[in-house]
Amino acid sequence: MRVLQLNTSDHGGGAQAIAYSLHRAYALRGHDSAIAVGTKRGSDPDVYEIPRSGTLQRARSRYGSTLRGHEDFDFPGTAHLLDLPPWTPDVVHAHNLHAGYFDLRMLPGIARQRPLLLTLHDQWLYTGHCAHPLGHERWREGCGNCPNLGVYPALLRDGTAWNLRRKASIYEGMRVRVATPSRWLMERVHDSVLASAVVESRVIPNGVDLQIFSPGDRAEARRAIGLPVDSPVVMFAANQTRTNPFKDYPTIARAAEILGARGRELTLACVGDPGPDRQLGAVLLRHFANQGEPPALVPFYRAADLYLHAARADTFPNTVLESLACGTPVVATAVGGIPEQVDDGETGLLAPLGDAAALADAVERLLDDSGRRQAMANRAAAVARERYGLDAMVDPYEAWLEELADSRT
Repeated sequence: MRVLQLNTSDHGGGAQAIAYSLHRAYALRGHDSAIAVGTKRGSDPDVYEIPRSGTLQRARSRYGSTLRGHEDFDFPGTAHLLDLPPWTPDVVHAHNLHAGYFDLRMLPGIARQRPLLLTLHDQWLYTGHCAHPLGHERWREGCGNCPNLGVYPALLRDGTAWNLRRKASIYEGMRVRVATPSRWLMERVHDSVLASAVVESRVIPNGVDLQIFSPGDRAEARRAIGLPVDSPVVMFAANQTRTNPFKDYPTIARAAEILGARGRELTLACVGDPGPDRQLGAVLLRHFANQGEPPALVPFYRAADLYLHAARADTFPNTVLESLACGTPVVATAVGGIPEQVDDGETGLLAPLGDAAALADAVERLLDDSGRRQAMANRAAAVARERYGLDAMVDPYEAWLEELADSRT
């Protein structure tokens, strides 16, 4: 089987990690595998950057679209992506198609040429511009009067109603298969403008490499990254920790302040955005730079007594799975697909959106009960082995893509 995946880039966030994990697994299983990306960051010869070309006329047209609040789809290199590998793909598996590299208007043509599977990692394909609408449901009714124009991918003006109508017209008459990592996201897909194009859908949870993400010696991990060996450690990780609009750093900081005011001595390690340490009462809030590839986070997961994940929107965050696999219980906001990852009361505790006091209470309860915390740690590692290994993700994708490839012969 010859599989061509599409994605924003080969390395970076969660969607990139999932696509690249699939790519490596397909190759190891004897398939021809390649990824076409908007931006190539690594050196893998089977990752191809989609060519970007343009004229002054195109530049002017794109500038005009930007001023009107219209999403920019003018990327002519999209027309050549099937020709990038040295072989012709049997199937195309697309991931994130936003971030300025892909002409969505060409999606129906790709679907006519090859079986097309879309994996949604966020909600952009059925909104007027945003990756996550942050609690606003205008996408169900056609968008317009958007309260979140600055949310990624941002718009200068409110062209959201026009953008969504254009997406609906693109999907009209298409035949596409759709996968999501969570039931929560799939339910929204079936309520969206994309629904008419979906001929088959499956929920396939993300997976992580259990050879890398696994329990380890806590004291050794703490010494390796300079965290205190004899006092509690809580961690959080995200790209651009403090400014990421879909995470909720302000609530994490408020929870730390609450714990600090109670005299709860601990270190809260926030990984993903460097900055000065802050002393919040008894709590030391430390900021660590982005560690690069996900395996570099393993010592932080192993060092932590708890993983604290506050979010405003999240589909099925890899960091939660990685933490579980390392045997670190999770205290998280119950948004998006997170309740499907964290078994409340068994592998961690869930709190309402934006409720810093509830997060602080959950952290304190588990830090005060070492027996319960250890039982959760054991169960977290077991659940990761049962549900979230790489094979649990790769096997259903491989079988599905083989079905689609065989349907062409």
